[in-house]
Amino acid sequence: LLPLLLPLLPLAAGRRAAVLRLGLRGSPRGGVGPAYLSLTLDASLARDPRYVALLSNPKLRVLATALSPGFLRFGGTKTDFLIFDPNKDSTSEEKILWELQAQQEACGSRPAFAAVEKLLLAQWPSQEKLILAEHNWKKHKNTTITRNTLDILYSFANCSGFHLIFGLNALLRKDGLQWDSSNARALLDYCTSQRYNISWELGNEPNSFRKKSGIYIDGFQLGQDFIHLRQLLSNYTLYRHAKLYGPDVGQPRKHTQKLLRSFLKSGGKVIDSVTWHHYYVNGRSATREDFLSPEVLDTFVTAVHEVLEIVGGTVPNKKVWLGETSSAYGGGAPRLSNTYVAGFMWLDKLGLSARQGIDVVMRQVFFGAGTYHLVDANFEPLPDYWLSLLYKKLVGTKVLQVSLVGADERKLRVYLHCTNTLHPKYREGDVTLFALNLYNVTQHLQLPNYLSSKHVDQYLLLPHGKENILSRSIELNGRVLRMVDDKMLPELIEKPLGPGSVLGLPAFSYGFYVIKNAKAIACI
Repeated sequence: LLPLLLPLLPLAAGRRAAVLRLGLRGSPRGGVGPAYLSLTLDASLARDPRYVALLSNPKLRVLATALSPGFLRFGGTKTDFLIFDPNKDSTSEEKILWELQAQQEACGSRPAFAAVEKLLLAQWPSQEKLILAEHNWKKHKNTTITRNTLDILYSFANCSGFHLIFGLNALLRKDGLQWDSSNARALLDYCTSQRYNISWELGNEPNSFRKKSGIYIDGFQLGQDFIHLRQLLSNYTLYRHAKLYGPDVGQPRKHTQKLLRSFLKSGGKVIDSVTWHHYYVNGRSATREDFLSPEVLDTFVTAVHEVLEIVGGTVPNKKVWLGETSSAYGGGAPRLSNTYVAGFMWLDKLGLSARQGIDVVMRQVFFGAGTYHLVDANFEPLPDYWLSLLYKKLVGTKVLQVSLVGADERKLRVYLHCTNTLHPKYREGDVTLFALNLYNVTQHLQLPNYLSSKHVDQYLLLPHGKENILSRSIELNGRVLRMVDDKMLPELIEKPLGPGSVLGLPAFSYGFYVIKNAKAIACI
């Protein structure tokens, strides 16, 4: 780090700017995969498979494509209650859609489906109530999915530039003990016949199987089941080298840590990455204060440490993924998880995960029931969608060191990466700083002296409208972000700041700053 014994610069009204210390020399402190920010669709979308047909919506596909490339995980509690029947007829909605698909180009839009879609959307709110109620009562019924369900799901992922990860049902058991793979075999047979390039998971949150189904499966047995699945995959030419991820455990509480440890000892060698899930709070009791609390945000660090320690002690060097994550579990916190305020948890998690060596972060959910979705039931992008889009466009995969002097780093949280070199405006050596201000007053950030001659592009995100931080719309540098039309996203226009500018971050806000021509050796 370069010596920064700068006097803290006096600002108007005697407020001082916090001075940034940036680690631009030497090698980066870490890196993440190119699909770092990835997405999920919850398997509850198939509780009634008719609703899977909503994935054909052209606007939804435009929104998804803009966040590609990445993984698209189809999983969740319902994973372990879905049964594939290759001989069953699809729902009429799925059938109509798939017949239209057969007549046109694979990824084209289906205007003829609009009338059916309108009916589905009108019925969706009551379906959503059923999904959330089922979740709260922990009463789950099996649902049958068909070939068309898989076709529509795969087509959505494929046409949007995502790689599908499909969760297989782990609660199908022989004599209550070993996994019964016959249904998985039928599903693999069909996917092979269609040449579907898919990666696989087995089960969702096995730590709560007993609560959901009365069946208890320990880590050792689950590890054996994964070995069985790996052998099954090796019988298919197409899936011989397919990736397998697991065990998708919930938060690392004590019994879950034990399950994870014994699973990894038993079957860890056959998985390609270790997956676990994280939520900060319970959606039914979360408050606005939780979303703005440095203490709540810091609980994530502890959880990551616990998981990394277990992985390091059992399958060292295995990549660790957040296989499902959002602000609040149980579908999200109403009127919070779908607003500007949710961005603090999301952006901070993206910053912390990369810093701590988590390779992929899968956001629950892109579209679906609850309020933690990126795109709502009217196919309107919410603040976290726009935040994800900016992250994808501006933030590269190399993680750099950053700290600040002159403010509490738990309330003014800063992260630094090399800039995404795929961005046409930026080049190698540029760096992207992103910052969250949890103070209730404006905070000022000052670049170190050696960068005082550099131009900076500001991308400041603020809530739009009178609801303030509980708004469901967002402004970028003062302009409201909304789609131009159903096929086109707006331009994300930077605000250029002249050399030597102080970076001002209003109370309870977040934003990105690209430092141009920083010539960071770590990024070249």
